[in-house]
Amino acid sequence: MLYTQVKQAIQESDKDTVREILDTYNEEVLQAALDCGIPVNDIMEAYQGEWSSDADFVQNLVEDCGDIPKDLPAYIHIDWERTAHDIMMDYSEEKGHYFRNL
Repeated sequence: MLYTQVKQAIQESDKDTVREILDTYNEEVLQAALDCGIPVNDIMEAYQGEWSSDADFVQNLVEDCGDIPKDLPAYIHIDWERTAHDIMMDYSEEKGHYFRNL
């Protein structure tokens, strides 16, 4: 199935973009993207990485954006599970691979 979808994408789109995607990502990531409904041409833009949980993904995402102050007191706790529940509306996950919904 993956082969058929990639072959179709190559025929219908920019061959250099598809070649770069195939060189960059392994079959597991490509299949996860397709299972999430991500078009082959959008995989590079949508792919966010591999994480063990939604909470881990969202914590890293928020910390990388600089939205959490570096000097946040240790007595303040963030409910990453609940935060992930809200943020994941804009993302898709398949087998630990995360994609931004475009």
